[in-house]
Amino acid sequence: MSDGGAKGVVRQFLAAIKGGDGQTMMGLLAEDAVVVLPGSFKVAWAGRWQGREPIKQCFLAIGALLDIRDHTVQLMFGEGEHVMVLIDETSAAKNTGRLLHQETAWYFRIKDGAIVHWQAYEDTEQIAWVWDEGG
Repeated sequence: MSDGGAKGVVRQFLAAIKGGDGQTMMGLLAEDAVVVLPGSFKVAWAGRWQGREPIKQCFLAIGALLDIRDHTVQLMFGEGEHVMVLIDETSAAKNTGRLLHQETAWYFRIKDGAIVHWQAYEDTEQIAWVWDEGG
């Protein structure tokens, strides 16, 4: 699926996020990939998603609620199939217009040129606040 080893796969995935290229994002996932987005029950996409179709639904929920305005990689490091990324992100809630600025850490595991595991470590209370019309 990708050249450039594990970090190359992650770079392509992050570029696809920044460019809003869902087809490339999905293409970089293994068929049985797992995405873990732990956090507040208030966040529509928090949870564990496994397989391309459930992950696609998760990505659609994120896209329906947030407009990612900046997604800058501050640091990427890894060894073998493991890659960790520190990201500085600015997003806006599509329904409230509130801005979210956060520093986040993402862990990836790559196997055979595809993402088999992605886990995000984010401030989900802040994420929930930006798009919660009642907050």
